[in-house]
Amino acid sequence: MSTATTTPSAEVAPASTPHRRLRRLTRVAGVLYLAIFVIYPLATSVRSTLVVPGDAALTAANVRAQETLFRWGLAGEATIVLIEIALAAVLYTLLRPVSRSVSLAGALARVAEAVVMAAGCLVTSVLTLVALGDGGALDAFDAGERDALALYFQEANDGIVLIWGFFFALSLLLTGWLVARSGFLPRVAGILLALAGAGYLLQSFGTFLAPGLADAWELVVIVLAIPGELVFALWLLIKGVDQDAWRAAAARADRAQV
Repeated sequence: MSTATTTPSAEVAPASTPHRRLRRLTRVAGVLYLAIFVIYPLATSVRSTLVVPGDAALTAANVRAQETLFRWGLAGEATIVLIEIALAAVLYTLLRPVSRSVSLAGALARVAEAVVMAAGCLVTSVLTLVALGDGGALDAFDAGERDALALYFQEANDGIVLIWGFFFALSLLLTGWLVARSGFLPRVAGILLALAGAGYLLQSFGTFLAPGLADAWELVVIVLAIPGELVFALWLLIKGVDQDAWRAAAARADRAQV
């Protein structure tokens, strides 16, 4: 009799995530997503404020005069990198009952986005500070050449943004597919996320192929991406997942692994 009662509990254990823990996971995901919405525009606005396209001398003067602000922008971008990695882990946990392999692919794509952002965008900012600093190997260059290097690094960041945009687009497309098929999150949120991914994909490919239409591609992202991501973030924070449906999906996934 005792062995008969313990066997079922062992079978359903992987899907028996407590209500409180599941709700906490969804809130953490919502908070992280909204943090990106707040921090990223603030961090990137520093570049747009200080960097003057085509004018190396003025850009260098701006960065030197407001180096603390520039460093705060760098810190904000570093924070985004850390948030993206944490969010990838949380979303993988929430969405793996739908498909473990697709959820893992989506998480890896988001982590790849964060890695490219760190290796590219953050490095260009550090190199800008090095170019404009005193002392070091760059003393062999005159002031004008160092200013030009600083602007070059900042302009290179524009291309790097498009590169990590490919990975971000893939993560949104996969996440949208998972959400739409989940049964424990609204299907419309998944569709909007997939549209957001398509928007970022169009921007990256479009800007590389037709740079003269860069402003149009940016408008595509604003129209397609922001509503989907914002709706998803607010839903996670306020409403969360249908916990019974999530557990049912988790139980099916557990049985499929046996």
